[in-house]
Amino acid sequence: MFELTAHPIDSAALQVRLAAPEAGALTIFEGRVRNHHLGKPVTKLEYEAFDDMARLEGEAITTETERLYPGTQVLCVHRTGTLGIGEAAVWIGVASAHRQAGFAACRHVIEEIKLRLPVWKKEHHPDGAAEWVNCTVEAAALTASDELTARQTALPEVGAAGQAKLAAARVLIVGVGGLGCPAAVYLAGAGIGHLTLVDSGRVERSNLQRQILFTTAELGAPKALAASARLRLHNPAVRVTGHEGELTPQNARSLVAGQAVVLDCTDNFATRFLLHDTCLALGVPLVQAAVHRFEGRLDVFRQGLGGCLHCQWQGRGAAELDTAGNCAGGPVFGPAVGVLGVMQAAEAIKLLLGREGDSPRQSRLVNLLDGLQLTIAREPRPGCPVCSRLEQLRAAPPVAAGDASLFLDAAGIAALGTATQTVYLTESGETAPAGVLAVPALDLSRLRELASAGPLVLTCRYGVRSAALARLLRAEGIAQIFARTLS
Repeated sequence: MFELTAHPIDSAALQVRLAAPEAGALTIFEGRVRNHHLGKPVTKLEYEAFDDMARLEGEAITTETERLYPGTQVLCVHRTGTLGIGEAAVWIGVASAHRQAGFAACRHVIEEIKLRLPVWKKEHHPDGAAEWVNCTVEAAALTASDELTARQTALPEVGAAGQAKLAAARVLIVGVGGLGCPAAVYLAGAGIGHLTLVDSGRVERSNLQRQILFTTAELGAPKALAASARLRLHNPAVRVTGHEGELTPQNARSLVAGQAVVLDCTDNFATRFLLHDTCLALGVPLVQAAVHRFEGRLDVFRQGLGGCLHCQWQGRGAAELDTAGNCAGGPVFGPAVGVLGVMQAAEAIKLLLGREGDSPRQSRLVNLLDGLQLTIAREPRPGCPVCSRLEQLRAAPPVAAGDASLFLDAAGIAALGTATQTVYLTESGETAPAGVLAVPALDLSRLRELASAGPLVLTCRYGVRSAALARLLRAEGIAQIFARTLS
């Protein structure tokens, strides 16, 4: 909840409003008027806000914070009018079950208010002079960003002109997991102008081994939102947009269009092929990485340079490749995804600076267990169905047959009728949610049997295996099979 007030802030009364029996912590921040600013003495302040806009933005910030830190209740009050030295200008209270989430949520509100709230203040000085000062930190952030990137700019391969290119660039990162987290940190630190993060997942405890943007305070939070907030703290001058959803055939082109570079940090072939084909069609360089256990592979794809992803997996589709994987994610060495994610960031920066060298024609293989690295030429295969029809791709990016109707939300499932069955695909040792039929993920004969009785909707923990199996069974001619979208 957010409020503007022209009256003095009553901290005790506000604390009462946040009282809750389930709250084990109450975190409070008060921003008070001080008697100096930037070396000048101050006698009083006047705050002026665009009231309607400030209320809307303030409410958006507190609502976003409660989503970012599940289980918190947030109240923020900002003063307007004339304030004397020592008066509270901003009051933020967070009620939470545990102190860590409370501290983190309180800091998030403080930082976002400084960045986003349309509030101005007039400083009064002892000599009678007064000046209006924007309360946001945009100008200060830009100055700090210059200092942050100074040692990078000092590189002759970068220089002021190169740094300006980075600051003007737009980069899309699909997947904010073990690869996307380190890649995003280094791109934000490099001063990339605009980062867009795409991820439909939420932070889980098992992520924290390798997904370095998250802490236990964000458990349950949307990854795209949590990562965006952390990156803005890392470099406030970088604009970060979080897209809380999947990359789909319906939105892929709009997300990729206008980007200077795209990073594929996903863990499933269905998305990899879709993103690869969309980037190829639009002429946007794609930096792709994949990790299995201790080993990783890095590829840079550009139109007409080297073989494409279909050349690597000739004759094997996304459904087949995904079905062979583990929906819950196989064992992985945390530093392996960290190294590959950093390598993706390095390739993206080199592309933006025009210094990619032979990267678009080679694949790099890295083994963190024995420390070996191997670079191999990635040659286009004669007759590749994608490389040989780039002109058609440029006109219309390919969409996998049936994908437009493959994914259903709750309303779409209800519309199928009462004969529809929903099954949960289980891994070894996994149980289905209560009330949902469980079927072992690789029991295709059972799925075919169920599909013969009417519409069948597949779901699983992350949505990867269910989508792959739905595509596989559709390819066999079973039309009334669907995958449920993740909520």
